[in-house]
Amino acid sequence: MREDADSSSGANRRSEILKVARRIVREEGAAALTQPRLARYMGLRQSHITYYFPRKSDLYAALLTDSHEQAGALADQAAGDCCKALVDITFDAESMRFYLSMVLASTDSPDLRAAIRAHAQGIEAELAVWLGRRPGERSVSAFADELRGLGVRALVEPDMAMPDVQLMAARHGLELP
Repeated sequence: MREDADSSSGANRRSEILKVARRIVREEGAAALTQPRLARYMGLRQSHITYYFPRKSDLYAALLTDSHEQAGALADQAAGDCCKALVDITFDAESMRFYLSMVLASTDSPDLRAAIRAHAQGIEAELAVWLGRRPGERSVSAFADELRGLGVRALVEPDMAMPDVQLMAARHGLELP
């Protein structure tokens, strides 16, 4: 799984580091993601990794941000159909496995838990705005929690019927646009 290091610009190098880090998490789980391992896979010195990501939590936060941007791309592909976007994002098995792996890896690290918490709060804040609500509203958080729970369930029951997202939102006093 070795990646050749080249003389790419800083932004490209950072992007390549994240690409390889995602691959490690996807193939081996987040617990396998260490800066020394990542450096070995890329053929770099560890100092190159720590230049871009001084702490493991910085790397995890960047991976979560990248994951969030990928979810945004899925939402954009739904072409304004918010129900389809929520289902596509929540029930994408690879994204859910990645997220769960990150959550599990964060249990022993307050910094990593803080990065996960900030990521979840950011998603909920965007969802609140999308729903015409204030960030931090409990109904939005409960709706997001139910979606995540069903996303996990879909991993163990891949043939489960997709939920009626409009009905779910209504149970939380929310109306989808």
